[in-house]
Amino acid sequence: MAIRAVLFDLDNTLTHRDLSIEAYSRYLHQAYAQSLAHDQMTAITAIIQQIDQGGYPQKELLTHPSIAASVAYALQHQLVWMHTPHVDELTQFWFKHFGSCAVPMLGAQALLQQLKQHGFKLGVISNGKHQSRLNILQGLGFLDYFDVVHSSELVGVAKPNAEIFLHTAQALHLAAQECVFVGDHPVNDIQGAQQAGMHAVWLQGFHAKIQPFKVAKIQYLAELWQHLEL
Repeated sequence: MAIRAVLFDLDNTLTHRDLSIEAYSRYLHQAYAQSLAHDQMTAITAIIQQIDQGGYPQKELLTHPSIAASVAYALQHQLVWMHTPHVDELTQFWFKHFGSCAVPMLGAQALLQQLKQHGFKLGVISNGKHQSRLNILQGLGFLDYFDVVHSSELVGVAKPNAEIFLHTAQALHLAAQECVFVGDHPVNDIQGAQQAGMHAVWLQGFHAKIQPFKVAKIQYLAELWQHLEL
């Protein structure tokens, strides 16, 4: 069955999470420069990365239900402030500005443009809050490329549950076998897509292989073409 749709994870697939955090840290540091006791750019980045863990935070490091609020609480308590902002202010700063600081994965925009030109339907399947997914895609300038964007919040089920993959295929009026899913996580992305009956392509470099499984592997997004039937 020919491939008619290419679906993507978001973090560390279309956007580079650590580079986005570095960009956000610079933006936050500049915005709060008058409130900070001294230059704490390095500390801000380290605090956020320790909690965020590439978008897969450890529950014991979360002080609040969301990454945003947990980061805000840590920044409030671990930085040296002259004027300490409220945790709610720092939380809202994340929700307002993190997406606009998103850094694209190498080759992502070129790939999306080429896929569109070849007539593929495009989609995103990502765990997390729906508005934050849209904000990141908007910040990347990628939102208009996609026929569907599904978050775990919107669908009501999270990867690796096969249902979120099947729901997305149905929204595109395609069979799962007509879809390729590209992601960085070997369980949430690859095993989840395979269990739904989709073809899966693993973008390596962000997660160690958790257990042996047969899957197409790429190091860069541009290599995806060798796994599509044109």
